[in-house]
Amino acid sequence: MADPQHLSLLRLGAVSWGQWRSQFPDCPVDLQDADLQGLNLRGFALGGINFQGADLRRAKLIGVDLVGANLTGADLRGAQLWSASLRGARLNQANLAGAQLWRADLTGVEAIALEFSRADLSQANLTGANLVGGTGRGANLRQVDLSRAVGDRLDLSNARLIAAHLNQTSLRRANLSYADFTGAHLSLAQLTKAQLSFAHLSGCYLYQADLQGCDLYETDLRWADLTKADLSFTDLSKTKLGGAKLWQATLQGVIGFPQASPE
Repeated sequence: MADPQHLSLLRLGAVSWGQWRSQFPDCPVDLQDADLQGLNLRGFALGGINFQGADLRRAKLIGVDLVGANLTGADLRGAQLWSASLRGARLNQANLAGAQLWRADLTGVEAIALEFSRADLSQANLTGANLVGGTGRGANLRQVDLSRAVGDRLDLSNARLIAAHLNQTSLRRANLSYADFTGAHLSLAQLTKAQLSFAHLSGCYLYQADLQGCDLYETDLRWADLTKADLSFTDLSKTKLGGAKLWQATLQGVIGFPQASPE
């Protein structure tokens, strides 16, 4: 349970909170299971604090320092986290559905089984994040940086990843059906057995990407750069490959390789 004194100090405002924190910088703050829904916490320094299981629905956390915070199981649905810093935070099993994280820094977060469906993470930094088993259906990930992130078994169906950076990202067995990756960078990405049916990857950079065993039913790969990509054991019978670059691509066991066409 949350410490009542810490809760009272938090509700006094950012100035009082900052003064107390400067006097007692090493005091561990416990806000576990706290009811903070709708609270305006803009300007607060909340790095390293225990928010496990806290209710932060619709809270205003714009530009807030949450570096290293423990948000395991926290409810952040609809929260405003524009430009917030969550580097190294723990978000395992947290709920960020519909949250606004435009330009937020989530570098290296641990976010196993994170729920972020319909969240806005455009231009956010998720470099090296652990998103295994999470759900981000319909999320806005335009120009997001997911380089070197691990998203195995991640559900990003219907998500928007236009011009996103996913170089060296692991998305093994991920559900990426109907997702829009137009112009995204996926060089050296691991997409083994990913679900990419009806996904849009036109103009994508997939240099040396691993697409072994992917479901590419009616996937749009027109004008994609698949140089040295591994497409072994995929079904390309209805895949759109007009203008795609397949130089030195591995096509072992491919089914229904189509005739490339310009349209």
